[in-house]
Amino acid sequence: MAGYLRTEKRRNAKIWLTVLPSGRTVETSSGATLLEAIAVAGEAIAHRCGGRARCGECHVLVLRGWRGLSKPRQAERDRLARLRGAESLSRLACQAALGAHHKVIIKLYPIDQRI
Repeated sequence: MAGYLRTEKRRNAKIWLTVLPSGRTVETSSGATLLEAIAVAGEAIAHRCGGRARCGECHVLVLRGWRGLSKPRQAERDRLARLRGAESLSRLACQAALGAHHKVIIKLYPIDQRI
């Protein structure tokens, strides 16, 4: 029972996401994707594949809170391997779900550097 309560608490936890370079910070719930949280922050980020990890346009760099995100799946790892400028802290915003960390900081790549 105690494990269930801890899990439920984490699932409903509030997460603070800061989007750079604008510096906008929004509060969101764990379980939301970075893409959803970026939209709540009022930032524009392309994602023509509809969140299926096919286009790579939503490539972001996670500066803080990396371990609190969902683990990258094979489709995301494959797409990141083909992206220019991808590095060890790169994620696709459509695939990364917010989890345990209460504060996450990401950097949006300029549009010409995302693909």
